[in-house]
Amino acid sequence: MRVDGRGEFVMSAMTIEYHAPARFDDEIEVDVRVARIGRTSVTYEFAAYLAGEMLAVTAGQTLVLVDLVERRACPVPDWFRERIRAFEGEDLDA
Repeated sequence: MRVDGRGEFVMSAMTIEYHAPARFDDEIEVDVRVARIGRTSVTYEFAAYLAGEMLAVTAGQTLVLVDLVERRACPVPDWFRERIRAFEGEDLDA
């Protein structure tokens, strides 16, 4: 995702825990939320459920906003923070 014309979020870390097996044709529901917005990064949390009830997978992913011209991390803009907080609420870690 491009941000302010020069920056783009790139993955810097991901963790996955498997809790229950899934088969190819299983119906899976995935919940996603922004858990934290740092100075230059955003961390997402994921939970996947089988048939909407049994927890199958949990995951976390951290994306860093990188200035593509300078090739270094840059601050997450305030407008982005405000939009996420409007959706997720004020309880984001900073």
